[in-house]
Amino acid sequence: MIKNLRIKNYALLKEVNIDFEKGFTVISGETGSGKSIMLDALSLLLGKRVDRISKKSNKKTVIEAVFCIDKSKKKFFIEHDLDFQKNTIVRREISLEGRSRAFINDTPVLINVLLDFSYNFIEVYAQNQSIFVKENNAQFALLDQLALSNSLLLEYQKEYYTYNQLKLELKAIQSNGVMSDSEIEFLRYQLDEIDRCDIQVGEKHELEKNISILENIEAINEVVSYSKENLNNENGIVSQLSNLRRKLSDFDNFNEINDRIDSVVIELNDISSDFNLFSNDVKLNANDLNKFSNRLDIINSLLQKHKVNSLDELFEYKQFIDNKINISKSFEKDIKNMNIKISNQFKIVEDLVTLLNEKRNESIPNVTKMIERCLSQLGMPYARFNILLQKCDSFHQNGNTNVSFCFSANKGGALLELSKVASGGELSRLMLAIKFISSKYSNLDTLIFDEIDSGVSGEIASLMGEMMKKMGESTQVLAISHLPQIASKGERHLKVIKTVVNSETISDIITLNNNERVKEIAKLLSGKKITEAAFDNARALLHQ
Repeated sequence: MIKNLRIKNYALLKEVNIDFEKGFTVISGETGSGKSIMLDALSLLLGKRVDRISKKSNKKTVIEAVFCIDKSKKKFFIEHDLDFQKNTIVRREISLEGRSRAFINDTPVLINVLLDFSYNFIEVYAQNQSIFVKENNAQFALLDQLALSNSLLLEYQKEYYTYNQLKLELKAIQSNGVMSDSEIEFLRYQLDEIDRCDIQVGEKHELEKNISILENIEAINEVVSYSKENLNNENGIVSQLSNLRRKLSDFDNFNEINDRIDSVVIELNDISSDFNLFSNDVKLNANDLNKFSNRLDIINSLLQKHKVNSLDELFEYKQFIDNKINISKSFEKDIKNMNIKISNQFKIVEDLVTLLNEKRNESIPNVTKMIERCLSQLGMPYARFNILLQKCDSFHQNGNTNVSFCFSANKGGALLELSKVASGGELSRLMLAIKFISSKYSNLDTLIFDEIDSGVSGEIASLMGEMMKKMGESTQVLAISHLPQIASKGERHLKVIKTVVNSETISDIITLNNNERVKEIAKLLSGKKITEAAFDNARALLHQ
């Protein structure tokens, strides 16, 4: 429940601090005094989009409320990684530019967290929200709340989501895997052509090296012969350095130089060995040049044909072709397997929606009976209400049925959809009846009515006030009302007043004591000129 609401610098509300208690609280005030502004500020605190900030002010807006939270509702705090406190503080700050920051127990939160908080703890019903009972999703939500089928609905929605995902996967397989016979044949031709060439890894490089050798074989052999002659013959470099080393070895002074010559001789011997190996490598048949060149031409032709620059890219392309052919081969099998999955998931969804419909249909007679009983208590003894579920051709988020709320206010009247039969006053009473019943099934701590008494007066208003007072026994109820019959039923009475201070109009909210309540209710009864009869009637209403 709300324990305290503080509003600073929002429209006409410059500095307002309101304490609330359990039970039924009435809020009244003249038209334009700021009652709706107070609710608007509370809606902002609970996540509403910012659209009304005073441009005349040079101070930021701060809206803060203290909520008394039961430990049974810790789940919300755990889900959003927030510290749980019995007296939870929710604050929203809005800058002059319209940028806002939100906090729960001093932890910054996103606006969607405020909306989730609102969903779990408080509901505001405004006079222009009668569409609630006419809108399809809202009707399903109410029915599932009263039928205690919300958990079953969530399970159905989870499986329905899986069912839709499987259908999307099937569509993706169909769009990616379909190839004509001619396309498959062409891919097979390309694959066979590459396979027939039997190209080996590194083959192109080896061919290019051998061709280069064969094209320059005479010059290469001449270089090799020259190196052998100058390195290893009797008067070659190695022989001369060996002789020098022997002569130097007689003198210790040349030990270091001798070691260095030793290293050079070892290196030259290695070079000589490499020349010998190379000499063996270049012993290629000159007739092989045409064979190597033709093979290289075949490989280059394949690279050019498939628009790749290297053998690695050609092998990747070959793998790509192979995969496409394999996918095509398994396409029908994949489609068949996916259709089996979809069929099995359809059965799961169908079984769940059957249970959901059964639970809903079982509850409808009891729900309609409770609503009709409440309507009778609100001065509509002949009112009839019914909920119709009609099966549709496909699944949707709420099942596989359409829902209609049907209503008749008068004896003998036909049951028709709400939008076609209910007047403003009738709809207000129906809405109150629904809220009265649903409040017993919901976990909401606070319920706020903004002029739900629209279109009613007299005895009916008194009956509505009694019902709101009854709701206040289990749920904190706040009601904005202009009707004295409802105002007199409140356990507390707040009044929104508007004054002019330093040429500026501001609103404030005060708690009325007993004498002030009598005066306020008398004013609601007779207008600005309060008669003694109005005072007597006000006292009588308060003591009923």
